[in-house]
Amino acid sequence: MGMLQLLDGLPDAVTRSPAQVWSVLARSLGEQGSDGRTALAWRWAMTGTCPSPVTLSVPGGRPPDLGEVLTEAAADAELACHATDPGGQVMQARFVLQWLAGAIDSLPLWNGGAKGLHVTDGAKHPRTRAEIEEVYSWALLAQHRHPWCDASAPAGDRIAFGWARGAVNLLAWACAEAGEGPLSGNRVTGRPTLYEVSLDACRAMAGVRLAREAGDPMRASRQESVMETFLWLAAWNPAPPVDRHGHATFEDCPERNVGCSCSAVGRCLQGDCPACRRVNCVPAVAGKTV
Repeated sequence: MGMLQLLDGLPDAVTRSPAQVWSVLARSLGEQGSDGRTALAWRWAMTGTCPSPVTLSVPGGRPPDLGEVLTEAAADAELACHATDPGGQVMQARFVLQWLAGAIDSLPLWNGGAKGLHVTDGAKHPRTRAEIEEVYSWALLAQHRHPWCDASAPAGDRIAFGWARGAVNLLAWACAEAGEGPLSGNRVTGRPTLYEVSLDACRAMAGVRLAREAGDPMRASRQESVMETFLWLAAWNPAPPVDRHGHATFEDCPERNVGCSCSAVGRCLQGDCPACRRVNCVPAVAGKTV
């Protein structure tokens, strides 16, 4: 399920608005990453498809109800694998659950919390620069496959262009190909930190709402793509926003998960590659303006 679908249908235990949830979730991932108890708290409270963050109980396969969220927040922590709580992750996970349930108002963040303090530069990038640059090239291919079109074009074409554009914009900044954030205009020297990218991605939710109200599917798709691209950068999403063939996640690509051997030779092998029998991958358009 994509993040926008999830935000459009938050479980009853989550008392915050979709815009609040997205803003705080993005900043939380930028601060602490997606591989600790804090990230478990977000995923468990919204989906129930992972172990609970404090007691590490088995996934229930459904979002917990309000009572279960508050019980988990107050429970004794399971620390069998660690004698202590590295980085205060259990405490932070409790704060996330309490905030989502409306039990506390202070934001469960290190930066910009109750006192507005800046106490961390954020989590390390879980994606390598090589990974980001590779997916950036895939996004450029998607933009090549889905060129700009005006309001008279079919909605599907406009949505595909907007998605490709959003991915290109955020990935260009993430790998220092662009000098400023695509939505915030924030300028940094070199590659932005994951936390800096999260602050830019926070703005996308408001953009989605305004674009929907204006009946502009292209602009809404661009903002949604920024959100999903950030979640891939933060390793919350395992799959990138576009694949090696320039297809967005919502497009059908039968060979999306088939191993590709084209990179080793620097060109698309087409029919000789099991992943590219139907659609060429990035090396086939290398050297073209995309």
